[in-house]
Amino acid sequence: MNRIVRRGRVRLQPYVEGALAERLEQFCAATDVTVSAVVVAAIRQYLDGTSDAALYLRRLDRLGRALARNHRDVELLSEAFAVFVRVWFAHTPVIPENGKKSARAGAEIRYRQFVEHVAEQFSGGRRFLDDLPQEPVGDDGELAAMAESAAMDSHKSESERARCEKGDAVSS
Repeated sequence: MNRIVRRGRVRLQPYVEGALAERLEQFCAATDVTVSAVVVAAIRQYLDGTSDAALYLRRLDRLGRALARNHRDVELLSEAFAVFVRVWFAHTPVIPENGKKSARAGAEIRYRQFVEHVAEQFSGGRRFLDDLPQEPVGDDGELAAMAESAAMDSHKSESERARCEKGDAVSS
């Protein structure tokens, strides 16, 4: 690589696609920023690993934990419903034909009472799932460790790529 040093700065002459160069010029003209400033900022961001990848990883992990909680809640509710149905079948006697009309009327009254009770519980912020023991799906420390590990892997692959390119340049 030819290095031209001017005022303590090194001139680089990379080749980019024509469409990318045009987009860069349009961006610089619209934001009143020099091409050098944009390139320096982009290189710093790339080498420092300060891209939005860590932010995306945090958000994805948060969404993953929320999805795991929802999945657990649905499984618990399904199991609770299955237990209820088994108990209901075990304790509900077969009703003779002549008593079905009064049984339906009684069931309708009890159902309305049940719906009112559920509405009261729900509006009070109390949930059935709050009564069940909860296990943590993940915490902030675990998330930070995962983000740091991803950043380290990213830096390792970049340094390996740079060594390979340096080795190719030396052998040429």
